[in-house]
Amino acid sequence: MRGVREHLLIICLFLVLVFFLTLPFVIHMQDTVISSHVDNLLNTWIMSWDGHAVATNPTALFQANINYPSSDSLAFSEHLFSFAIVAELIAIITGNAVFAYNFVSLIAFALCGYTMYLLVKYLTGNRWGALAAGVFFALVPYHFSTIVHVHVSAYCLQPLLLLFLFKYFDRGKVVDLAGLGLTFLAQSLLSWYQLAFCSIPIALFLLWQLISHRRREKVKQFVLAIAVLLLCMMIIIPFAIPYFRLHREMPEKESEPAINVIAHASIKDYLRVLPQNWLYDKLGFLPTGSPGAGNALFPGFMIFPLGLLALIFMFASWRNDSPASADAYPNGEDVADVDTGTGDVTESREAEPPGERAPPGKSDVEEVAPPRSYLIFFLVLGIISFALSIGPDPHGVSNIFYKALHKLPIYGFVRFPIRYHIMVILSLAVVAGYACTYIYQYLKHKKGRVWGTAVVSAVILLMLLEFFVVNLPYVKVETGDEVPRVYYDLDEMDDAIIVEAPMPFVDNSVIFEDPLTINYGTLDNTFNAALQEQDATYFSIYHWREMINGMSGYYPLFYRRSLVEMQSFPSPRALDFLVAAGVTHIVFHWDRVPEEEKEAVRNALEELSGLGTVKDYADGISLYSIACSESAGVEQLELQPSFPQVTPPGGAFNAGLILLNPTAFSFCNKDESRQHLELTWRNDDGEVKRAKTYFYAPFFIPSGEGAVASFASKAPSETGDYTLTVSATDGILRGWTWDLEVAVGGVPDNQSGGTNLGELALDSGKDTLVRYPAETFSLFVRARNQGGTQWPRDSGEPVGSVGITAVWNRNDDPDYEMQQQGMLPCDMSPSQALIFPIALQAPVEDGEYTLTMRINILGVEYLGTPVTLTLNVERERQMETEEEEVLVPQP
Repeated sequence: MRGVREHLLIICLFLVLVFFLTLPFVIHMQDTVISSHVDNLLNTWIMSWDGHAVATNPTALFQANINYPSSDSLAFSEHLFSFAIVAELIAIITGNAVFAYNFVSLIAFALCGYTMYLLVKYLTGNRWGALAAGVFFALVPYHFSTIVHVHVSAYCLQPLLLLFLFKYFDRGKVVDLAGLGLTFLAQSLLSWYQLAFCSIPIALFLLWQLISHRRREKVKQFVLAIAVLLLCMMIIIPFAIPYFRLHREMPEKESEPAINVIAHASIKDYLRVLPQNWLYDKLGFLPTGSPGAGNALFPGFMIFPLGLLALIFMFASWRNDSPASADAYPNGEDVADVDTGTGDVTESREAEPPGERAPPGKSDVEEVAPPRSYLIFFLVLGIISFALSIGPDPHGVSNIFYKALHKLPIYGFVRFPIRYHIMVILSLAVVAGYACTYIYQYLKHKKGRVWGTAVVSAVILLMLLEFFVVNLPYVKVETGDEVPRVYYDLDEMDDAIIVEAPMPFVDNSVIFEDPLTINYGTLDNTFNAALQEQDATYFSIYHWREMINGMSGYYPLFYRRSLVEMQSFPSPRALDFLVAAGVTHIVFHWDRVPEEEKEAVRNALEELSGLGTVKDYADGISLYSIACSESAGVEQLELQPSFPQVTPPGGAFNAGLILLNPTAFSFCNKDESRQHLELTWRNDDGEVKRAKTYFYAPFFIPSGEGAVASFASKAPSETGDYTLTVSATDGILRGWTWDLEVAVGGVPDNQSGGTNLGELALDSGKDTLVRYPAETFSLFVRARNQGGTQWPRDSGEPVGSVGITAVWNRNDDPDYEMQQQGMLPCDMSPSQALIFPIALQAPVEDGEYTLTMRINILGVEYLGTPVTLTLNVERERQMETEEEEVLVPQP
């Protein structure tokens, strides 16, 4: 079989295999997705957004419509660009983005087998060995395990990349160099993972070339290959910049993805299969995962004898100082006579190290064993990949190789080391191909071609039996006319900015400051929240309006604050937040409201001033419009820097900016970037010390409330009295400057045995407050350090930080207790007193509560007399109209 017919036959074979293994999903893929719809619908949205952006405004590719007003929102996940272009063409033809996503995913699935076939056929010259490798690579359990993560599972170009790389160094043709560049670019523009996975085998091969004893003959090829790869990287850089920009602006604890490993491989994972695996589900002795979990790493039992055979034949060839002895491998008939896609006829090759073979010619010569050097290459690659997949500290042992590699920028984004298993199965597939080639050649010589064909066919059938899956789970997705009408109506509102409410439920967190850590409470609620936001993300492809909602790989800071503020919707405060943020429309889902609360919620919506009903839809969705209103500008805020009066020499200290809103309007900050400060220290001798730091500006301050923006810095090492000038160098406070006096000297910490005394008081003048359920609010307190020790806002240790512990008790339920923590605005020195706001959130249920607050040295002791007040949490009430007095904190 020659030419195009062979390629078509192999492609069709793998398409048929994928078709049968994905039944019945494959016949419903126009309106279903495999497994749950979380990542599938995210990927559908990503591919659709890429196509939309390319057609309308390519320069704004990363400024996607989700998570308004955050910038670079496409960079919260993978951009999938190379596959998205193909998917968009299919979506244009079919009018169905879900079908386009499924179609591209399954085609990529089948192409994994085809491209591996091409690679191993080139390496071994044997079709049967190549077919075995293709079956292994395409259908191994890990591929089904990660099928919903297309940015991981679509590794179909990896074998093609290596094929062009090997062929270029073998024969030096420009067409192979071009193929290398194009496949590297296409695979890298799918995801960061694929870029990382591409680079490792390329780097390993080029290193092999560099140390080859005949490297002088390959200098030109080496230089040209590097040049082409660098050219590709220049094209990739614009796609990388938004990710690095986002990484730079993240909070520090979230900006070290290489350290914050989410999932790494374990021994149990390497024995895990899917529950849909027909054979092992029957046998029942292997642990199982689920499609999408990405942890079913079991490569099947067949690979073990195949790997052993490959090693035996390789060592045997070494012993004879040739790929195979003349007795074992005489002239054969199954010559690899078709090149991969170029139409060239190839000849068999002597076993030499990479780069040392003669270029393939055009004469049919006798068949010999595969070149052992490439087998060694893939064995080394597999070992390296396995070492990476087990993460930074497997079983408590430091993985030095992993940690060294992950100091490099590209690999720092690989938060799922388990996904390095892709290269493990790539290596194992090649090993399986070599083993089957050896088996075929040996039996063909001993017993004839029929025997070789029969035994290798049996091996392939046993692989298929091991990998056979049935009834992959799938879920229905609304498409076309099934999509709620509200989304088509939004498409006609050009300037609409929307929020879908109610937003996902989150439990009361412990600390309510910016940036905010979200507490979903339970795994079930976490998953349900993801489903809810994923639906909003998916349905946005029918209108492309900017919206606060969105779910991807990262929750931006503004979204976190939105989620907390919207817990109390439809409270007036929540509506004020939406108005200040610039939201114009609310898509309200009544099916998310408990039946017993619907009437109260509907009454509250009708009473909200500035909210109007656009349309009530038959499917239980209402569309509301929000009237525009004036918002407070940053120049209208009152600001007080908050610093410790004394700070230890050369040591880190915590400080903050207290921002107050004395206006009648809410203030909303849409800038999530780090706001930088320059600190200039001047002592009595005129010496100047400078330091830089940053903070995150508060995102929302309602009328009459306040917020704290905290930051950390380092004091000069020389003791003395200093005049400290604080200047905002960028951000919303750019150009603002403050001067204050700070002493640098010794001061004991609160765990050193010194005297710990403190006083706390409310500063509102009220002992009873009324709040909406789950409403956030700031409460002004006065605190004084009456002891002889320093109170650190953040000690950096599990114990020692000082804050205001707030305990909620429900008056009609003695068992109810909820605890929150109000943070100090800065480290407080002995005798220092401050007035400042602490951020709290009301309980989610109506009732009368007693709120008790005390100064707490965490893990050490409580200080002073408790402060209590009564707080009525009421859903149906008239909001207080009187304005609370805003007190400016005193130093």
